[in-house]
Amino acid sequence: MWFTFILLQLLPQLTLGALCPAGCVCDVSGLAKCTGNIDEIPPLDPTTTFQLLLKETNIKVLKDRSFQSFFLLLRVMITHSPLDTIQPEAFQGAPQFRSIKMSSNALSVFPPKVFSGLNNLVQLQLDNNLIVSISSEVFEGLVNLTELDLSKNHISQLDADVFQKLTKLNFLNLAYNQLRNLPKMLFHNLRQLKSLALSNNKLETLENGSFDHLSELLRLNLQKNQIREIPPRLFWHMPSLLTLAMSGNQLRYIPAESFYYLANLTKLTLFNNPLISLPDQLMGNMPRLQELYLYETNLVTVPWNLFANMTNLLFLNLHLNENLTSLPKDLFCCLPKLQKLSLKYNNLQALDPEIFSNLISLQILMLNGNKLESLPETIFCNTSRLEILAVDHNHLRYLSGDIFVHTRVLNVSLSDNKWKCDCSIMGIAKWIRDNPRIINDLDKGIACYEPYHLQNHSLQTLTYEKLQCGQSVFQTTFKTSSIIPTLVPATSSLQPSSPSSTEAATSTAPSTSSTEAATSTAPSTSSTEAVTSTAPSTSSTFATNPSLFPPTSDHVYIKQGNYFDDPAFYSTIVLDNGPEIIHNNHYDGWVYLWTVPSTGPYSGFMLALYIVLLVTGAVLIVATWYILYRLHKVMWLLGRVAMGDNQRIMARRVRSFKVKL
Repeated sequence: MWFTFILLQLLPQLTLGALCPAGCVCDVSGLAKCTGNIDEIPPLDPTTTFQLLLKETNIKVLKDRSFQSFFLLLRVMITHSPLDTIQPEAFQGAPQFRSIKMSSNALSVFPPKVFSGLNNLVQLQLDNNLIVSISSEVFEGLVNLTELDLSKNHISQLDADVFQKLTKLNFLNLAYNQLRNLPKMLFHNLRQLKSLALSNNKLETLENGSFDHLSELLRLNLQKNQIREIPPRLFWHMPSLLTLAMSGNQLRYIPAESFYYLANLTKLTLFNNPLISLPDQLMGNMPRLQELYLYETNLVTVPWNLFANMTNLLFLNLHLNENLTSLPKDLFCCLPKLQKLSLKYNNLQALDPEIFSNLISLQILMLNGNKLESLPETIFCNTSRLEILAVDHNHLRYLSGDIFVHTRVLNVSLSDNKWKCDCSIMGIAKWIRDNPRIINDLDKGIACYEPYHLQNHSLQTLTYEKLQCGQSVFQTTFKTSSIIPTLVPATSSLQPSSPSSTEAATSTAPSTSSTEAATSTAPSTSSTEAVTSTAPSTSSTFATNPSLFPPTSDHVYIKQGNYFDDPAFYSTIVLDNGPEIIHNNHYDGWVYLWTVPSTGPYSGFMLALYIVLLVTGAVLIVATWYILYRLHKVMWLLGRVAMGDNQRIMARRVRSFKVKL
């Protein structure tokens, strides 16, 4: 009985196998797969064949009425074959066809009305052939066609009415062709179109009104063309649009209000365009937008309100913009749901402390590959969900040890920065030492960049003792806004000997453009005392004898033990990595060091002003010498004249005297 049951189960398959011609495989579902040395449609059982797949055969010509006997056949696929000719009545007698796929063949032309009898056809795929042009009669009669794929051909132009009869078309793929322009009326009858692919063509311009009748369109792909400009309001009549791809073109400018009335848009790509600037009014209300790609452009900055109407944005890619040097403070004001923000490989040099304050859902932040020199201590105060942070490949010199205290960061990259290893680095150095598992590039080396003697020294191995923090130093702070005179006693000891105690008072450096004297009374303390200075922009450290300083509120004094009893005297002061000394002079036991900040908005101006003053002084000295020379010469001439007059007078008197005698 079991044998009979199994035999009954296998009987249909055995019957089909007996009727299936050589080179074909037939199954009970009605699918026949044929391959190999076949040069025409094989003689299959028409009563059991519903789908026919002919792949990698030798069929070159599809003859008239090739499928007339297959009255139940619904789907035909002829692919990866040398098929290059279709006779005019090849599909006659098969009005039941629902799908025809002739991809990856050698087709270049089609007879007019070759598909005219296929009233039930819904899918026609002619991709990856050698088609150069298509006449307006080819698709005549395909009144129920919903999907048409003409991609990966060599089509360079299309008649304006070629798709006029395809009123039920939902999907149209024209990608990877040679199209240079589109007739304005090309898509006007495709009112039910949902997806339009025009990518990887050679389009340079788009006609105003080209998409005016595509009110049901959901996806529009225009990427990787050569579009240099788009007309205003090009996308205004596509309120259903979900995805718009404009990347990989030649757009330098985008008209104002171009992306208005796209309330359903969920994905927008504008990357890889040579955009120079964006208008202030570019984006309309986009409450459903989730992904925005705006990278590989020539943008220097972006409008502060660019993302203001994207309250549901999840992923923002604003990276690989080599000219992007700054970001507006309120740029990310209205993105409470943003999860990933990529700003990597821009040219950013500084970030406002509050720029991320409204990104309460941010989980991934990529800041690597910029030129950031520092990050404000409070920049991550409101990003409590931040888990992945990349700040490697920047110019960072310091980071606060408490910068991550408000986050739950689980993955950080810090390598390839310009860490300055002085006492200010110890906060982040300790954090690195305490959290080695969080740092994903610890093996690449997070090392000192300066000073020279600590170069390539790992931050996590630094100690206060190694940096000599809290020992005998005299710290002078300089502001970058002006030339600052720094006072140093002329008899200071720069290398103290074995100190035993510490006494310190710290305050701000003066910020003046003219000479200032520091006068006050010495502090009287026996234990360590400190008053913190206010935000120095540059610092230099050297040792000196505090007993020689009159106490002042404008300088820093640190005294340790009795090192000032050391008879050694050093006449050279070394400011390691400090501001540039441009002048010094001695007065009343003090050395006035005139410095100029090495960075800052006014450093160049102040240095230029100083040079101008020097040149002016030199010119005045030369002019004075010249005037003195001229005056001397005039006086000498006047003397000669006076001497000549005296001689003549004396001569007259002598002659007069002789006459009298």
